Amino acid sequence: MKKLETKMVGIIIISIMLLTLLIIPTKVLGANEDLQIVQNSNGDYIIYVKDLAKSEFYFAISSNPDENMMDINDEQPTKDEEGNNVILITAQEYEQIKDNTNYLYIRNADQSDYQIKELNFDDAFDKQKMEQVETTTTRIKTELLTDLEERNEEVDGVQYTETVGGLKITDDQNSTYYYQSVKLPAENYSTLQDLANSLNTEYAEKSMYDKIAFAKEFYTLYEQLITQAQWEQVENMEIRQPIEAKQGEQYVVLLRKVAEDGTENYDVKFMTSYREDEEEKIPGSTQTKVVQETAKLPITGDNIILLVILAVIIIIAIIVFIRMKKLQNEKVDK
Repeated sequence: MKKLETKMVGIIIISIMLLTLLIIPTKVLGANEDLQIVQNSNGDYIIYVKDLAKSEFYFAISSNPDENMMDINDEQPTKDEEGNNVILITAQEYEQIKDNTNYLYIRNADQSDYQIKELNFDDAFDKQKMEQVETTTTRIKTELLTDLEERNEEVDGVQYTETVGGLKITDDQNSTYYYQSVKLPAENYSTLQDLANSLNTEYAEKSMYDKIAFAKEFYTLYEQLITQAQWEQVENMEIRQPIEAKQGEQYVVLLRKVAEDGTENYDVKFMTSYREDEEEKIPGSTQTKVVQETAKLPITGDNIILLVILAVIIIIAIIVFIRMKKLQNEKVDK
């Protein structure tokens, strides 16, 4: 009986030890690892945990990385506008913890998994910046042009007309506009174009966690290119494609808008160059245009030698022919 009791005690002790191991995480993950944090206009912080937007979980925030999960008063997440489970840290709550090194404790609803993640609120992405990314290419209104006259002149009775493409700014007519045009492919600009294509085709289907990660990447690169841009003022609200542009070449066009009150706004457009050339003979003109000319072979020293040899062969052939004719006549006379 004592042996049985001893075994039971041992099993209980081992079970407690195993349970303790399960509920005490052994590793603190890096700052914001598998987290995306957004700050809204109210100063609140919204934390998205990777792969948990649609799952039930419990969380707690502490300045102690060695908390015992059994002693933590954890709570359930709230819902965002799209029904995702998120961790909301209000502006008031943030003021109470902002001077600490904070750790996020997360456990699954069935207590099968526990995580500790270090929090860094400095890495939060502003909600307004995210909205700015989502409206890229639409903030400054433009339309494509394919009828800009590049050349229209008469040369030797032929009328030459060259039409190219560009952008026409249809936004606020009282603002001043600047631009920079960069031909693709080009480092960073090609990446921006790829991201813009993804924004138009894939962004809407991404999870909120992935949307935030994407927006941060897009915004960082976009701001870098805007800061480095060499601005040229737009004339007559039109941006002509570069004079050397060929049909079908692609360009990134960065735009800067300065309103009358000094407010600045930026945008980016992606333009495919267009070019059409026409040539037309002017009616009644006495001048003609040589469309195609077949060049004669040049006379070189090698050609002269060949001609001499050919002449000698012809002369010999004539002499032989005369000789044969003469012999034939003599034979007939006999």
